[in-house]
Amino acid sequence: MSEEEQHVTGAAADWILATLEPNQLALAKKTPVPRRMLKGGELALLWTLRLYLVFMLVVVFWQAWLAVK
Repeated sequence: MSEEEQHVTGAAADWILATLEPNQLALAKKTPVPRRMLKGGELALLWTLRLYLVFMLVVVFWQAWLAVK
């Protein structure tokens, strides 16, 4: 199957999930999804967000430390 044939629209996915029996739905949810290969810009954005998160955690803990002192 080509990539276009594997793509399912939102309405089609809702219909598929509504017609599955509970055990079929559980089996479909257990099927592993492969990791997505990210491009350079996407990786840079995610690493920037991670660094920002660490920086903001340091700022919050620093402010909490100063407030307690």
